[in-house]
Amino acid sequence: MKNPHSRLRRSGLPATAARLPVGRIRIAQIIFCALVFLRLSPLYAQDSVTTLAGQPLVSGATNGSGTNAVFNDPAAIVTAADGNFFLADSRNHAIRKVTTNGVVTTFAGQLGTAGAADGNSGTARFNLPGGLAFDGNGNLFVSDTGNHTIRKITSAGGVTTVAGVAGSDAFLDGAAGSALFSSPLGIAVGTNGNIFVADSGNHCIRKISGGAVSTFAGQPQVWGSADGYGTNAQFNSPCGLALDALGNLFVCDGNNQTIRKITPNGNVMTFAGAAEQDGSNDGNLTTARFHSPAELVFDRSGNLFVADSLNQIIRKISTNGIVSTVSGAAEISGAIDGANGAGRFYNPYGVAIGLNGDLFMTDTYNELVREVLVPFQLSLQISGATQAVTISWNTSVGKTYQAQFKEDLTSAWKNLGSSVKAVNLNLSATDTVTNGSQQRLYRVLVTQ
Repeated sequence: MKNPHSRLRRSGLPATAARLPVGRIRIAQIIFCALVFLRLSPLYAQDSVTTLAGQPLVSGATNGSGTNAVFNDPAAIVTAADGNFFLADSRNHAIRKVTTNGVVTTFAGQLGTAGAADGNSGTARFNLPGGLAFDGNGNLFVSDTGNHTIRKITSAGGVTTVAGVAGSDAFLDGAAGSALFSSPLGIAVGTNGNIFVADSGNHCIRKISGGAVSTFAGQPQVWGSADGYGTNAQFNSPCGLALDALGNLFVCDGNNQTIRKITPNGNVMTFAGAAEQDGSNDGNLTTARFHSPAELVFDRSGNLFVADSLNQIIRKISTNGIVSTVSGAAEISGAIDGANGAGRFYNPYGVAIGLNGDLFMTDTYNELVREVLVPFQLSLQISGATQAVTISWNTSVGKTYQAQFKEDLTSAWKNLGSSVKAVNLNLSATDTVTNGSQQRLYRVLVTQ
């Protein structure tokens, strides 16, 4: 079975890809409303994709701003407390820092030089780093995939090996310094400091706690898809990890084409998708299908976003258990920026939520860091006593929104109040309707 992190044969895309400009106005969801009846219209394609850093389909090892920077198969990406991003630039064997305005620097390791040395950020060396996670103290933990170790980088740049033995590709629980891993990928740190690792080559989930490594779930070195408690469960090249607010661990089970959930007491269940059934179907948790899901991340509302790598799309699993495609086109690769469904990806891998609420991702084979303005949903509340309609929606901090209405399908849209620049993750607008039987359509635009 192919490891989802392994390099795929490139499909001969041209060296330069056409780009579409991102329009300044983007239509959001439309609501039809009467005071005695309301209906949500179907959700339109309404994402917006821009490139933050990198050059499409150009690999290299250059720092700089925006398209002056170059990556070599960037993998995991994570958001720091200050809003900047850190990514595992896997084939450059380094950890890169990307600011919110696209300035790229090397945080640890030496670009293009593999190794296993600890030390300060400049002298330390990595080998195909694949996973990243911050703890509550600002320490950055790295799944150093090619070294089969777990590394720690302090905020001051000191690099140490937390667990595993460099160069030893095997399985062994026990003291962290002598425990063995096989191509570790996804990593997550709990609020109590426990570190969880997707030990991909060993087909299990490991836990590092109190200086010791144990098997949290899965049968070491045995691949399969069985649900169950602890080592009774099975995985097949697990990849990304994400913890929810309740301490449940979610796993992209790459070669099983599923998203798995592990409760704090170790009960493993298939959360979304069907084992060994790849596809791109949206729908409920059991009917949806994935194709080599890579990394995943929760937003502040509890929605789970998945880089569905071989489908070339970003998926969303909402809190009510619905899987939808929020950006990209299934099985169609490309490097295009654009709005309303125009954006294209080539093996998306890492995902992170920015402090502004947008989704940031590593578009691995395009050698890019991309920003995705995810489609937002409108909710509506009607007060019969005052005949007022309140529209609420999630926002991206810094974007400007304009609520509008019209009385029927043929009328012109009218502004509902003034446009508002979001300073937090939610906005609302209220319309006082003078005629209690009046019907109206509402929409919200992103104007800047």
